[in-house]
Amino acid sequence: MNLGDRPLGAENTTAILLEHDSEVESIEPPEHYFFPLIVALAVGATAAIAEDRGVSPAPDDHPSVQSEFNNGEDFTRPVRLLQLRERYENLPNTKGLNPEKWQTTLRTDVWSGLGKGWKLYGRADAPLVYSNDVTSRFNPEGKAKFGQGDLLTEAVLIPPPPSPRLSYGVGIRAVWPTASLDEAGQGKYQLGPIVGVRFDLPEITAGSYFLPEVFYLNSVASRDHNKGRADIDQLNIQPKFNLHLPGRWFATAYASEQIQLNFADDNKWFMPFDLMLGRKLAENFIVSLEYSRVMFHNKGFEPYQWQLEARLGFYYY
Repeated sequence: MNLGDRPLGAENTTAILLEHDSEVESIEPPEHYFFPLIVALAVGATAAIAEDRGVSPAPDDHPSVQSEFNNGEDFTRPVRLLQLRERYENLPNTKGLNPEKWQTTLRTDVWSGLGKGWKLYGRADAPLVYSNDVTSRFNPEGKAKFGQGDLLTEAVLIPPPPSPRLSYGVGIRAVWPTASLDEAGQGKYQLGPIVGVRFDLPEITAGSYFLPEVFYLNSVASRDHNKGRADIDQLNIQPKFNLHLPGRWFATAYASEQIQLNFADDNKWFMPFDLMLGRKLAENFIVSLEYSRVMFHNKGFEPYQWQLEARLGFYYY
């Protein structure tokens, strides 16, 4: 059944949930809503820019922007950072097991000015993964395992902002099959483009913005004996919205999670709820906590059920 076949009123929503309470995984997302929603939000932000010429945020490199409002979630306004992330993932139950993962990631972001307002941004994520009840071809019983995960790298070119309230970047993301275990990685060399556009929203609060990001990943080769594993062919949509709050607090929707379209598996969708709450502790330190949970997904495509991630970051702009 497709949710788009019914109006989403309160009564119908309740009926749908009751009807499928025992088969949540079979719920299909109203996939034709996603792209129009993102476009509508982007157009709305652009309209606000056109209507309110009186609001003029400080430039990206202004000290007030970097020290007060920049929490490192906007790659079009890059910062240099070292960040430690600790994530717990609760995975779908299989074969009577309760699979779960703990992932510790060391992330670093860097950037460099290229002259005339151009910037080059780079990122690298190096994870360590502990898994329990996660099965694989070499671990059919799901015994606890610990090992290195796949390395993620990213490079983005950021042109001079076309206006004080608008900025964008275009780049490339690569995932390297450095995992020492099947449970900790996908065994594929993955490559694809990434693009993001930031719309500042000072009408809400100074430092608030909407940043839709889209990136595509495709497996271009397999490592060693991983040719038999599933190929990667996936589009990811990340409608990031950051709300700056009083007292150096901030809330960010879709801070790191995305709406996923899996072309390699009959164009199946996965859409999570995602919200992060964080605070700047001092000039250069930020802590945050992010919670994600599945909302809609097609049967057979559910990367996780829910997850929680804590972060501690040191920023040296």
